[in-house]
Amino acid sequence: MYSLMTERENIITEGSITKALIIIAIPIIISNILQSVLEVVDMYFIGHLGQDAIAGGTMSISIIMVLMTVLFGIVTATAAFISRAYGSQRYERIQVILAHSLYLALIISAIIAVIGMFWSEGLLLLLGADPGALAEGVKFLQPMLMGLFVMVILMTLVTAFQSSGDSRTPMFAMIAVNIVNILLNPTLIQGLAGFPAFGIAGSAYASIISRGAGIFLLLGVIYLHPAFKNSPVRLPKKWTFEPDLIKQIVFIAIPSAIQSGVRSFGFLMMTAIVTTFYGTAAVAAYGISIRLDMLGLIIVMGFCTAIAVMVGQNLGAGRVDRAELSVKYAVVINAIFMACVAVFYYFNAEMLLAFFGAEGEALVDGILFMHIIPFSYFIIAAAMTLGFAMNGAGMTRPGMYSAIAGQICTQVALSAMFAYLGYPIQYIWYAIVCGSIVMCICDYYFYRKGDWKRKKLDLGGEDA
Repeated sequence: MYSLMTERENIITEGSITKALIIIAIPIIISNILQSVLEVVDMYFIGHLGQDAIAGGTMSISIIMVLMTVLFGIVTATAAFISRAYGSQRYERIQVILAHSLYLALIISAIIAVIGMFWSEGLLLLLGADPGALAEGVKFLQPMLMGLFVMVILMTLVTAFQSSGDSRTPMFAMIAVNIVNILLNPTLIQGLAGFPAFGIAGSAYASIISRGAGIFLLLGVIYLHPAFKNSPVRLPKKWTFEPDLIKQIVFIAIPSAIQSGVRSFGFLMMTAIVTTFYGTAAVAAYGISIRLDMLGLIIVMGFCTAIAVMVGQNLGAGRVDRAELSVKYAVVINAIFMACVAVFYYFNAEMLLAFFGAEGEALVDGILFMHIIPFSYFIIAAAMTLGFAMNGAGMTRPGMYSAIAGQICTQVALSAMFAYLGYPIQYIWYAIVCGSIVMCICDYYFYRKGDWKRKKLDLGGEDA
């Protein structure tokens, strides 16, 4: 039964841990890179519409990320439940879990769609949009929020595949999404091939349609590809409703959503502090440097997602020792990789910052950032790996606590104090390092405490 999928499961719960990590992580890393390409393509075509479109699009994306924090929590919970069900060979529950995750995600999406329909303009005004940016921003934000359910369905399906150990299929889907998006962006924005010119709204339509293509591709694979005939990752033939399962998913999703919200809030607070006390050049340096941070973390994120799957499946299979050993391997791999990135960034800071447009005072501030922050990269990598490992077990509260302690109570608080006392910009960068250290200490404490190894998930059904 489920011969193809059982083979994949054995790779995760038996055999070489390093091989399993690489097999799962590489397609996820490629998918993450493709997701970054999607964002770059969107901003490239929006950028050709003028400053108002750039400002309106940038503010809209910030709003979308904040509103999606709850959905990120649901995705984390979905991954924990499906990987646990797969590892325990309760394949019949995967369809049920997927259905209930979609219930929750679509309800949240419907609420966000209503917000987008009636309050897009108000949200942009809250961020201080001037009339030009407001007019362009509404054209982008309103359809994006109203069509968010398409992106949510794709995210949920991708998570279901990855949690069952199949990260290749979503990777191919993301390749298709990128191709469709790249073709549609100029077509709908500029009005090519007989289509009307929608302007910035065309970018939103392209994003929604391309994700829709990804959904149809994944569903086509599930129901039409012979190799997936017995795959447990599919929509249920009979849609049921289990209130207890909904409660379980929500219980795990809420701390994860709060964690995402805290990170978004922390970033906004840091931006506000740098803007208020250090000026435009420092903000530019901070923005460019953060982008470089994110580029360096793409590989780490892939291994972190992989370790969440390995922990979930091995706990489901009763292989606690293997789950723990997998985390150790992932910590070492991620820490070594980020140490190499740190060295590269340190010696090439000026070139990298100049490539992204930093000059003058912004370049000076950015070089300070790249000579201070990268030395904490291995700490960040370790903290992320431990956090994802506990998320994979269904323990999402530790990540919430560490985010609050590290980003708000340490990073933001220290930055505000340094800025208020008139310390130079490098002290803000030191505050970021302090926040990373506190987060790592918190994650390590909860990881060593070991509650994640004993975490039980009620999958429901007859064996509950």
